[in-house]
Amino acid sequence: MNIKSTQAYKIFRLFGKNLRKSVKRYFFRKKLNKKTPVFIFQMGKVASSSIFSSLTEQYSGAVAHAHHIGDDNWMSMELQHLSTNNRPIKIISLIREPISRNVSDFFQLFEDFVGITFNESSYTTNKLKEKFLDNYTHELPLKWFDENINKHFNIDVYSNPFPAEGHIEFSRNNVDLLIMRFDLIDTKKESLIKEFLNMDAFKINRSNISSVKDYYQAYKDFQTNVKLPDEYLDKMCNSKYFTHFFPEDEITKVKSKWMNKK
Repeated sequence: MNIKSTQAYKIFRLFGKNLRKSVKRYFFRKKLNKKTPVFIFQMGKVASSSIFSSLTEQYSGAVAHAHHIGDDNWMSMELQHLSTNNRPIKIISLIREPISRNVSDFFQLFEDFVGITFNESSYTTNKLKEKFLDNYTHELPLKWFDENINKHFNIDVYSNPFPAEGHIEFSRNNVDLLIMRFDLIDTKKESLIKEFLNMDAFKINRSNISSVKDYYQAYKDFQTNVKLPDEYLDKMCNSKYFTHFFPEDEITKVKSKWMNKK
C-alpha cells in the first residue's frame, strides 16, 4: 500500500502545513513591533526575490513579498491592514521595461499560460512566439501601479517625473515608497535600500536566476531571434508606464530590438 495515498497521511501533511504557517505568522507578527515593516511589492520578474530573501536575512523587522494583495497572500493582507490603521510601512518596488519583463514572466510561468510544463513541450521558437502573443496577459505591467500602489496605498507614481538616475521616493501619510529601476547595479540598489531603511549595511544575495532554469536556452533564443508585431510594439512603447519611467532613446532602442526590419 502506498502510504502517501492514505487519508491519514493527507491529514498529517495538512496539519504540518498549517502548523508551519501558524509558526511563520507568529514570528512575522512579533517582528512587526520591532521595526517599521518592509513590503517588497511589485510586478513579477524585476529581480525582487533576491532583495526579499536578502532583507529577510539582514533586516530585523518584518519583511513581506507579493505581486498583488489578496487572501492568497496573508502577509500582503497583514501589511495593508496595518497601513489602513495608520501604522508606518515602507514599500520597495522595482520597474523593468515591459516587453522583456513580459517575455521573462511568460517563460517563468509557462505552465500557467500554456497548460503544460516547459519540459513537456517541444515548441519551436516561432510556436513559442505564437503562444506568448496569444496566451500572455501583456497589459499587466502597464496597469500594475494604478491597480496596486495607487489603489491600495493612494500613491500616484505618475504624479512626479521619474529621474534619469533611475530611482525615486514618495511619502504619503504613514507610507514611504522607494521605486528603483531593475537594471541599476546591485551596489546602487544596496545603497538606496540601506538609506531608505536606515540600515547600517545591506548586501544583495542573488536568487531566482534565469540562467539556471530548464528553459534558459529557449528563452535566450526567443530574445535573440523573435520579432514582434508592430501593433504590439506600439501598444507597449506608447504606454503611460513605458514613457513615464524610461527615456525616449531607450524606448526606441527596445522597439528596434523587437521589430521586423523592412
